[in-house]
Amino acid sequence: MRAVKASAGHGRNGKREAALTDRSNDVSAMLDEMAIRRLLDEYCLRLEINQFEDWLDLFTHDTVYDVFRQSLRGREEVAAMLSQAPHGIHLPGATRIELGTDTAQTVQSYLFLSASEDTWNAGWYQRTVVRTGEGWKIAHTRVKIGRLGNLAPEEKARMLAFPVQFA
Repeated sequence: MRAVKASAGHGRNGKREAALTDRSNDVSAMLDEMAIRRLLDEYCLRLEINQFEDWLDLFTHDTVYDVFRQSLRGREEVAAMLSQAPHGIHLPGATRIELGTDTAQTVQSYLFLSASEDTWNAGWYQRTVVRTGEGWKIAHTRVKIGRLGNLAPEEKARMLAFPVQFA
């Protein structure tokens, strides 16, 4: 969590100022963490519900995306490869956020169920997110796939159309 600086005041007023500074920093850190959690949630939802271009808006223009032993650089390379990936449901899991001033390091577990290939994979997203003029954005993603598999015949998914439409 972000380090909190206390006021250098002395006496009663100094202690009160230090307490107010601590609370102000705590609130700021909580707001940053909430915004980052929202960003990470949108990462999964925008792949399923929105257009692919909306998902790309979550990244910095010079983002780096490491997956399948490839390092994709910039939104264009990310779009060229990942727009061809199978559609499915991304289930985000537990998330750890180590918050700095204008950057944060995150680790998030996930489970992905493909809608068309009856396959799944699970692992972790390691990300660096940065504060920009447009809010928090993903600057670097490293996908660590921990397990791959095929669904059993009785568990095969019904075909879904993407992006998902709510009627």
